[in-house]
Order: sequence, then C-alpha cells, then structure tokens
Amino acid sequence: MGEILDVWIDLTNAPHVHYFCQLIKKFEKEGIEYLLTYRDSKNLAKLVEIYNFAGKCIGKHGKTLKDKLIFYAERVIALAELISNAKPKVAIAKHSVELPRVAFGLNIPVIFVVDNEHAEAQNKLTLPLANEIIKPIATDENKLRDFGGKNFINFDGTCEVANVNSRLKGYYPIDNNILKKLGIYNDDPTIVMRPCPNSSYCNGHKDILPDIIKELKNKIDCNIVVFPRDEHQKEVYIKLNAIVPKDTIDALSLLYNSDFMIGAGGTMNRESAILGIPTVSCYPQELLGVDRYLIEKNRMIHTNDVKEIISYVEDNLGKKRGVIELEDPTDLMFERICSYLK
Repeated sequence: MGEILDVWIDLTNAPHVHYFCQLIKKFEKEGIEYLLTYRDSKNLAKLVEIYNFAGKCIGKHGKTLKDKLIFYAERVIALAELISNAKPKVAIAKHSVELPRVAFGLNIPVIFVVDNEHAEAQNKLTLPLANEIIKPIATDENKLRDFGGKNFINFDGTCEVANVNSRLKGYYPIDNNILKKLGIYNDDPTIVMRPCPNSSYCNGHKDILPDIIKELKNKIDCNIVVFPRDEHQKEVYIKLNAIVPKDTIDALSLLYNSDFMIGAGGTMNRESAILGIPTVSCYPQELLGVDRYLIEKNRMIHTNDVKEIISYVEDNLGKKRGVIELEDPTDLMFERICSYLK
C-alpha cells in the first residue's frame, strides 16, 4: 500500500455499518482517504456489500472463550501487517477490541466510541488505549473510568440516532416493500422481536419470547417477525408460526414499517424507540444508560413480566409517535477526526 492514509475505520458488528455510514459519506465528499476493515461476523459482510462500501474482511468472530482469544490474536497480527503499511493518521471504531490494540502498538491516535458500560471484557481491553472516547451522555462515565477510560466527549443522544439517520437521510433509502418481501400481504399489525444476545454479559437467561408469542397469538391477529440468535431459537420460533427471515434482511426498513418492537437485546430496541415505534425492552440484565435515557423520554418501557408486556402491546399497538429529535454523533466524530488531520 505504502501511501499515507487519513483514517482507519474498523467494523466488528452489523449495526456499525449503519452507524458509520454518514461519516464515510462525509469522508468521500471531503476527499478524506480512509481504509475500512471488518470481520466475518454473521451478516456484517453482507451489509457492507449492500451499502457498497469498499472494505477489507479480516478475521472472524469466535463463539467460545478460547476461539475469541485465538481469533483476536490472529486478527491483531493480520491488521498489524495491513495498518503498518497503510499508515493512517487516526483510527476510529465502536467497540472493536482489535483496532485500539493495533493502533496503540503502531502509535496511531485512537478515537473510540462506546455506549455499553457493562461490557467489562471489551472495555478493559480497549478503553485504556483510546486517546479520546466519544459516548452518549447517558453512558456511565464513572464505570468507564474504572475500566481505564479517559478524555470523554459526550453527545446528547444515542448511537442509534446515526443508524436511523443513515437511512432517513437517503444514504441508503428505506424499503417500503419490506413486508411483502417477508411474505406479509395482510393488513394485520406487524410485531418485531429479538431475543437476548449470545454475549458474555447475557448468558444463562431464559428466552421469554416464546411465551410472549403464544399469548399474542391467542389475543391478537398479527404478524410476528423474529430475528433468532441461533439455530435452536430459530426452530422454536418457526414451530410457533412466527416469521423468521431466511437471509440477511433490512431490519431498519422493517422497523420503520412495523407496529411494535419487543426485544431482549439493545440496538434494535433503541432504533425502534428513536423511530417512534412502541417498544418494550425485556433485556434480562441491568439496563444500559442509553436504554434508561430512552425510557425517561417515554420512548420505551422495560419489563420481563409476560402479562405486563401483553397488556402494553394491547394498549399501544400501532400508536406510532414519529422520530424523536436527538443529537447524532456523526458531526462530533467528523470534527474530532479532522483535528488529527491538520
């Protein structure tokens, strides 16, 4: 490669494609040279392709602790080779564990985006190596400091505002035919569901979505679309006559065209809440600050009680509230990156 680049961006999770979309478009508009890397993880590569981004796929996602450690080491080595030749002036990522290590080792400044104060393993491995940390105002700074974070820059919103704006501002338009693509041709309300992450911080909790699906099917004529995390969950939901997408689908367009969201995860709940879709979080662990932030703004509720969830669905199904106005972190990220390019 040889020539000096401006910025290195690393994507390690599918929502990162939406999150960094506007920033990448700003780089292209302003003639800022960037290198995009990403790992082989679920539908991440497919989303990079859909957005038509030019990037390099390096490394993969591990499921067991041993695999995570080995794949981390292998990815660091491969990225070190690439980045030592590319010589970017600054690096930016959201929750990538490899970018801070490689950039720090090569003396490249790191701008790190974090919105999960409970992700102990990732935070310990990354925050101490970051020059600047961009975070939502609601993310607990004290906890991040305990993990070694410093030099925090806050914005008054959530990261999902950038995800949503990447679509609403036309960079990749909303697909209003998404329901038909899923085989939904009736006028019944559509309810989207997402189970708990298969993450180190969310293990051992019962999936309550099957109980919710059974109750809803008995009470309401509705279409239920579920995004399973593994094959076992997929089989369970299909037996309950839920719609399970066969391939990577446009989840943001689905949320935009749906009537309700019930999720035990985080990202889709927050995207839904920002879009103004009635949203229930049944996340089984302590809530993140960004979730409490949206609850305080009356955009989401949190409960693990199936009866409460059913009652809330019955009272709020289809009562869309419109997109909430919150700060998008894209301009802040762009400003901080440019400060290293002078």
